[in-house]
This record gives sequence, structure tokens and C-alpha cells, in this order.
Amino acid sequence: MEKNMKKGDRSQATSNKNVVDENEDQEYDENEECDLDTERDFSFGTEDEFEEDFFEPPLSAAPSTPISMHKYPMKLKHTESGQDIPMRKYPFKLKQTESGNILTVHHTIKNVEQQLRIRIGACCFNEMSNKLVVIDRRGNIYIFDFVSKRYWRLSVRVPQVKLVHASPLHHNEYIVGNELGHVFLLDVEKSLLNRSNEVGNASIDQISWGNRLQSTSASNTLVRFGPAAVLLNLRTLQVSHQLEFNQSRYTLKFAGYMPNSDQFFTCFTNDSIHVWSTHTLETVLIAQPIKARDRKLRLLRPDKSIPEIVLRGKDDEDSTFEDDLTFDCQEQHFADGKLLNYSFSPNGNKLCFSTLDGYLLLLSTASLELDKLYRLSDFIIKQMVLLPQPKDRILFAITARGMAIMLDLEQTDHKLIVQRSNAVSVSVSRDGKLLSVLSKSGEVNVWSTCRLYNSLQVQTQCITQLRAVLKQPKLPYHFSGSMNCELRQLLKRDRLRAILGEYGCYPEKYRFIIWSSLLELPSNGAQYQALLKLGQPAIVRQKARALKIKSDAQRRAVIKVWSCLAHWCKVFGYVDFMPHLVFPFIKQMPKNGLVVFELVVTLLLNHLQLGFEFHPMPPDNYLAMCENLLQLQDEQLSKFYQTLDVKPKDYAWSLLTNGFAEVLEEHQWLVLWDNIVTEQPYFVVFVVVAYNLLHREVILRLPDKEAVLWFFHEQNPTDVAKWMLRSRKLMSKCDPNVHAQRFIPPFASIPKGVYPKFLNYPIDWIEQQEEQTEALVKQHQEIDVRIRNLELEELQIIDRLENGLKQEEHARRLKEMEKLYQDTIQREEERIACHRKMLLMYQLEVRQRKSEIISKLNETEHRRIELEMEKEIDQLMHSVERERRRQNQEMLFAEDEIRNQEMELLAQRYYAQSAEAPLAQKYYDNIQKMCRERDKLQQHLREMTMEKLQRPMPSTNPLRKEPHLIEIERSILEIQREFTDLIGSDSSK
Repeated sequence: MEKNMKKGDRSQATSNKNVVDENEDQEYDENEECDLDTERDFSFGTEDEFEEDFFEPPLSAAPSTPISMHKYPMKLKHTESGQDIPMRKYPFKLKQTESGNILTVHHTIKNVEQQLRIRIGACCFNEMSNKLVVIDRRGNIYIFDFVSKRYWRLSVRVPQVKLVHASPLHHNEYIVGNELGHVFLLDVEKSLLNRSNEVGNASIDQISWGNRLQSTSASNTLVRFGPAAVLLNLRTLQVSHQLEFNQSRYTLKFAGYMPNSDQFFTCFTNDSIHVWSTHTLETVLIAQPIKARDRKLRLLRPDKSIPEIVLRGKDDEDSTFEDDLTFDCQEQHFADGKLLNYSFSPNGNKLCFSTLDGYLLLLSTASLELDKLYRLSDFIIKQMVLLPQPKDRILFAITARGMAIMLDLEQTDHKLIVQRSNAVSVSVSRDGKLLSVLSKSGEVNVWSTCRLYNSLQVQTQCITQLRAVLKQPKLPYHFSGSMNCELRQLLKRDRLRAILGEYGCYPEKYRFIIWSSLLELPSNGAQYQALLKLGQPAIVRQKARALKIKSDAQRRAVIKVWSCLAHWCKVFGYVDFMPHLVFPFIKQMPKNGLVVFELVVTLLLNHLQLGFEFHPMPPDNYLAMCENLLQLQDEQLSKFYQTLDVKPKDYAWSLLTNGFAEVLEEHQWLVLWDNIVTEQPYFVVFVVVAYNLLHREVILRLPDKEAVLWFFHEQNPTDVAKWMLRSRKLMSKCDPNVHAQRFIPPFASIPKGVYPKFLNYPIDWIEQQEEQTEALVKQHQEIDVRIRNLELEELQIIDRLENGLKQEEHARRLKEMEKLYQDTIQREEERIACHRKMLLMYQLEVRQRKSEIISKLNETEHRRIELEMEKEIDQLMHSVERERRRQNQEMLFAEDEIRNQEMELLAQRYYAQSAEAPLAQKYYDNIQKMCRERDKLQQHLREMTMEKLQRPMPSTNPLRKEPHLIEIERSILEIQREFTDLIGSDSSK
């Protein structure tokens, strides 16, 4: 690829250009108002709508009182002498949080009746790392001083800002680039735009400078806008060089100065890096980082591996990380290569690149050779910056999903999520103590890197200690082998009960571990596999056909667990509601069938052990406990149920058969079962009664039985915490005579290595059902045999009937075909007769047309002959005309000759004086000769004319002549008359 550079001059735009005029500024400010809360976040707005005579509040009020922007406007006040009064600066407070977020800046205004947030366009720290410059999309510029804890707003605006950098020449100046291709020099102390220039027609993407900052003529600023780049003088903003590249194959992607040098580099869409000299504008070095990475991966030994950074932990179930590798093609085209972004280390020794396929490359800035390589497993870095301390190992980055993260490049397991979403860009102060994160939501968060680093270290220590306690890299849903003593001490029932009482539920991340611990699941993998190998029972296979679950994976998991339950105990294969009881647990743990199976088995052996005594009828003993308890607690509701003939199987058993999943949403269901697995098995009875009591006011107002039944099959607004509190209150204050504890034994876990049989169901009924099923199967088989025989006989009869019908049908069709052929022949004859008539008509018409054509041909021939005659006459006329002109010339010559002779005769007469005779006598012989010549010419002309006239004419009338022939004759007669006159005149002389 060829790259050409040429020098060019561009005209400097007018300095101190006002981007927004004063009228527009006032109109904008009059409709805005905003508030400032320095305790939690920082909001600012424009203040020009306020009076100028307000005074600045005392500094003593700043630390304890939130500042309202309505009271303290920031404006430049002009005196009569034209000097500006110093801008008023107002105090703010930094957050005192352990997370590290010390300041949040956003611009929110009140527009009509709603609040409108104006996005922040760009922000940066100054060279001293003690000020923050914030510019919103409307061009308002705000300065935050972290030393004096004061902020102010400038009186100038720069709209559509894309980036801002602190100038290395003056500590109060900043370089600003906007989306229109303009570059400005901003003085924040004087609130002035010192200089400005239009360097391009596209958005300014990058601004960087070299180390020759004190030179007055050196081009030490490189500005890139899209695929173009220019070199500017940092002091005057004049364009000195226009960098042009051959864009036929590849276009410019990055361009910037190398740190601590006068060289700059360019990166094209083919991922090639070129280092250029600012003195000669020629290529100094070329590198291909992607090819170097691929070569290193190919040459990597099998026993070696590159460091891998995984953002999502192995035990992290957060789904927000799963699609982080899905990159937005609108922001980055895959045809633009694999390099996404770059960043130099603070000391300038390393150049870091991120790639589209999930790699992090560290190159040496001196040789551009690949030093280190990292694999990013589940995320992509869009922007990054390295922290100066400690030892250039801490990297702050923005992922493709808009997440701000903190990575340790030496300990790749150590990472910290700074901001989970909406992050757009990140920047670090020069000393590395402050971090700013610009968000899509229109705010800027300022973080303390020291606190973030401390949080990273604390998190790392916690993870290390937790893994040491668990002695395994991940937290499973169940525990293989016997749990160690530390884990048993950690997950004691009393401690978990205290956590549940404090927070109302267990942590989502460790919920199923806690359930496994409370229910003491043994994880009998071998026994579970043995049940799986038995396959699907016939009854389950038959009933599963009517099972309606959207997800095929969840449907297969439910059938698998149901089949294991049916093999473990036959009655569960005949229970129609069993898949509805299993499905909510499968939905939470779709890939861990063993835990779901043992959890359901534990519930069946303890909580629902009385639920199958009278299968397939509802469990009357179990439901009687609910009915008695409800009658004692709310006699009115009990009588209401009796009046509508609503049985306990309607308001209690309908809740238990699906594990309350039908009346609760997912989170409420999880919280409910957190409480159920923590309490004793009989607690479920009080939960059912408490649900009825909690909704009694709604139930008592239902009109009929159908509405009551439907109430227990739909979701209703339920306060789970209040529900559980009422259930425990019922359980603690229940009369011992009707307490469920009398009828339901205490909790008994599943032993290790065996699944105890469930026997509390009508075994005789199941055996009878199986015998009846076998008898029915035999009867069905016999009926099938008889049906097959009858079908064979029917087929034979049908064959005979078909043969007879075929013959009859064949004869009938033959007659129909014969009639059809006769009709067809008759129609064809009629059609042929009609065609003959048409043929005769056509022949007559053809003869008529033929005669017309012959007549037209004759006329055409006559016209052709006439044209030929006209052509010959024209030729004759031309020849006659030529002859006449020749004769005229000869006559003119003769006349001249005669005159000459006359002159000679006169001369002779004069000299001789003896010739007395007249001229006619002297020239008699000559005149006679001319008369003879004239007669011959007239005779010749008459012969030619008569010859033409005697030819036969095409017209039938011999007297008819063409008009042009008559004209020719007239012309000939006129010529003869003129000739006669000419002869007469000669003779008279």
C-alpha cells in the first residue's frame, strides 16, 4: 500500500469566534433550572435567569449545607471601565464512600413539567491533576477545583464537543475539538476562546502532540478526523501539513504521536502500524501486531498457555456477561480490521492494543515487537487506559457492553467492576489518583483510584479465603462427599434462620447451596444414574405427550426427573400434578437434575408424606388439618366456603400440587421456599391457611364458586414477608389439639447411598391398576387382532366389489368415451365446414386485393415512364440551353468580327475614298452564308422537336400534353423568334 504525504497550507479561521450568540444564550438560560445535591451527586445548570446582585455564601456554610443553584448564579459582571469582575466560584463537597466514587456530575434541567438531562460531551483533568473540566452537549463549560472544593461556569460556549485535553504549554489552557471539525484553545481563568481554526469537515477523533513544545515553527500537534489527519502548530492552530494516504484499499483508523519523541504512528484498517518521522515525513518502522500475535500462538508449546482474563467468575450466574462478545456493527465495522483501541503506558515504554476477537496486546514502543499477550475470554475492550502506579499493571477499560472494569495484568484473576453499564469513555489524571467515567446517561463519575485499588485487594483476599474454606474453585449446587466442618459450622440452621429473619430471603448466589445444606441432600450420584438408565416408564411416556412446556430443554429435564420418581415409587408415575410440582425447581436449576430429584424426594418424604394416602383421591387427612385450622382461625371464611361448596381440595390442595408456583411470581416463589425449607415439614400447612387468611377480604367478595376456584389458579398481589410472619404466628399460637405437629413427623433427611422407599400410598390400588392395565392391554391386543382380521375380510370384500365395480365402471366409461368421441368428431366436422366458408371468403378477398395491387403496379409503372420521359426532356432542355448559349457566344463573336470588319472597311474607305458601294453589296456573300446557316439550325431544331413530339404518350388522349412540355415548346419558339430578330437586325444593317 502506497502512502503519500504533502505539505499544504490552510487558512486560519477567525480567532475568538463566538459559537453561540448572546440572544441564543439568554433564550436557553431562561427556561432552565436545576438543583445541586453535593452529598450524593453533583448537578449543575445555567444561571443567567437570575439577578447579578446575589452575594456569594460564606465558606463556613459549604461543608454542611447542600448548595442550591437557584441562589448562587455564576456570571461575569462588566463594570463601566470594561474590566471583568472575577467569576464567582461556589463550594461543593466530595462523597465520603468506601466504593471510591467521590463525585457525580450531571446536568439536569426542568423543561415545562418534566426534567431533561443534558448529556456530558467531554471531560478531562488538567496537568496538575487538581481540576476537572466538564463540557455538556450544549456547550456549557464547568470547572471543578478539587483543592479549593469550588466550581464555576465559563461565559463562553463550545457546542457539539467531542473531546477536550489540557494544553501542555499553559496550565490554564485546554484544547477542544468538536464534531464540526473545529479546534479551539480555551482559557479557563479568563473565560476566553484564545484561538480557533477549522481543520476539517468531520468530527475530531484524536488530538496528540510531540515533545517539541517550545518550538514556534514546529508542527507538534496531530489531529485526526475520520480517515484524514493534519499536523498543526500548537500555538497558532495553523495547519502546516495535510497528511494524505492512498485510500484505494485501506483507510486510516488511528493516528497519534509516540510518547517522548518527534515521531507519530498511523494504524490502517489492515491492522498495519507505520511510524513516521516529523522531519522527513517518511516511514521509519512498520509492524503487524495481529500477524505477530498469530505467529506467537502457532509457535506456542502445548505445555504453555497465555494468561487468560475472565470477567465472569466460574460461580457467577449473572446473565449480563453472556452476550458481552456480541459487538455492535454500527459502532465498529468488521472490515476495519481487528484492532479496536490503543493506549500508551504512562512512562511511554508500552503500547497496548485491544482486538475485536478478544485479545490484549502489549508492544514495545521502541521496536513495536509483541512483549505480552492476554486472552479475554468473555468480553471485549473498546477503550482502555493504564494506571501509572503500581508498575503499570492496573488497567481501566470499557467493555463492549458499556461496563467499566479494573484489571490487574499481573494477577489476571483479580478484577473489579467499577460501573456495570452505560460507560462510554474513561480517563485518568496525570498523577493517576483520579479516574473519570463518562456515561451514556449523561453523567460523569469521578473515582478515587486508591480506593478502587484497595477494594480490589480486599475483594481478592475475600475470594482467596472463601476458596480456601470451600477447598474448591467453584461453589456447586450440591456437595460431593461429606461437608467439611467449617462449612457445616458456616451453614448451621440457626445461623441461616437469623439471616432469613434479617433479610427475608437468602442470597440469590448461594440460595441452592443453602437449600442443599438445610435439606441435607446426600448427592447419591450412582443411585440417580441407575434410575436414569431404566428409561421412561410407559405411564410417564403416555402422560408426557400432553405436557406443554415452551422450552424443550426444560421439558426433557422435567420428564427425566418424573421418570426417576416413577421408578423410585410407582405411584408418582400416575400422579398427574407431579410435573407441575417438579417444573418450578427445574426452571431454577435446569442442568442439575440430581439436585432437583433429591430435593423433590425430600419434600415428598417429609412435607407431602400424607398427600398420597388416598390416591387418586385428594388426601383427606392432610386437608382436614387445613380445614380445622382455618375453622378455628376464621369461622366466617370457613362458613363462606361451606356455603359455596368449596372443599379443602380447592383452596388448599390446588396450592400444594404446584408448590405455590401458580399464584406467585418467580422471586416471591423463591422467597417462600427459602422459608419452607428452613422450617419443619408441617410448616406448609400453616402457609396454606395463612394464604387464605391473607386474602380473606378479597375472597369473601367473590360472587360464586367458579370465581373462588379461579382465584387459587392465578397470581394475586401478595406480601410474602407479611405472609410468612402470619404463618409463623399461626404455627406458634396454634392449639396443640389441632397442631399439624401431631400428625406430621419431624424432618428426616435422605441417607447416604440409598433412596428409602415411599410407602404411604395405596399399594393395593396401584397393583390393581397395574393388573387392570395389563388386562386392558391384553384385551386391546385381542381387539386389535380381531380388528385386523375384520379389516382383512373387509379388504377382500372390497377387492371383489372393486373388481365388479371396475368392470361396470369400465363399460360405462367406454360408452361415455364413445359418445365423447362422436361429439368431438361432429364438432370437428362443423369446425372444418366453418373453416371452408372462411377460406372461400379469404380467397375472394385475396383476388380483390390482387387486382388492386395490379392496378397500383400499373400506375406505378406509368409514373416511372413519365419520370424517365421527364428526365430525358430535362436532359434535352439542358442540351438545347447549352447549344443556345454556344450560339449566342458565336453570334457575339461574329458581331464583334463584323464590327471589326466595319471598322476596317471604314478605314479602307477613308483611305481609298474610291469605294462608293453600300455595305450590303460588299458583304452580300457573307450575309447569304449566315442566312443559310440559320436555316439549317432552324431545320435541325424542328426535326428534333418533331421527333420528340411523335413518340407515343402513355395517356389515352393524344391531344393531352404535360404542362412542362408546353413550356419547353414555348421556350424553343421564343429562342427561334429571338434568333429571327437577330438575323433581321443584321440584315437591316
